[in-house]
Amino acid sequence: MKLKFDINENYLIAHTLSNTELNRFSSQKYEKVIRAFQKYAWKKSNRYYNLLVGKSTPEDLTDKSIKSFSKELPTYLKTIQESIHYQKLWAQTQRYLQFCENQWNTNYRDSIKTIEELTGFQPRKIMTVYITHPSLKNGIYLGNNKIAWGHNEDWPNYTTVYLWHEIMHSYFDTNKLDHVVISFVTDEELRVRLNGGEYPPFVTHEYLHSLMKKSLSQWKKYLKSKSKDIFEFKKQIMKL
Repeated sequence: MKLKFDINENYLIAHTLSNTELNRFSSQKYEKVIRAFQKYAWKKSNRYYNLLVGKSTPEDLTDKSIKSFSKELPTYLKTIQESIHYQKLWAQTQRYLQFCENQWNTNYRDSIKTIEELTGFQPRKIMTVYITHPSLKNGIYLGNNKIAWGHNEDWPNYTTVYLWHEIMHSYFDTNKLDHVVISFVTDEELRVRLNGGEYPPFVTHEYLHSLMKKSLSQWKKYLKSKSKDIFEFKKQIMKL
């Protein structure tokens, strides 16, 4: 399993401009820097600002796509990229990329061993991780072996756990049941093996807790089994 960490600057800008609500912040540590950049970009042109909002993948923001939105949009992007506000944002994101890559590499041997044990298969993909600012929430499998990621490090090894969470989405569907299976493997069991502790309480999405409680006894039984097949476990809890 290999992850390539990258910053797509157009995507970084679009993601930052799209997330203005307080509940989209994972931390207030750099809120002033983010707000200053958002205000500057809006002041430069609210029209072009709005053209960028909602462009949710790097593929939406290629040079060709940008020009199709507006011929002047590349000039707007260049202008705000040259600002001191953006330079601060980019530098913080670049440091965060290095943090994510270092943590991933440090934990890789133990974490992939755990994932292989828990799932019964060997993840062997090459994936790109597009890093966004750590004070804004982001975590999604984009398809085509690409992930978008950014979040405050809420507890030790948070990034490792949730990168594996998004990797697992590349092997599963997007329904609630599959999300429960992924959460058992990554959010709960991998987290505990890296950090210690126990579950419940669960740290994954609250809307999954009810189904996870119903499935917990089956999961504990599965953990004790000598031969593991995570897709067979999924079939078992489908019957609940």
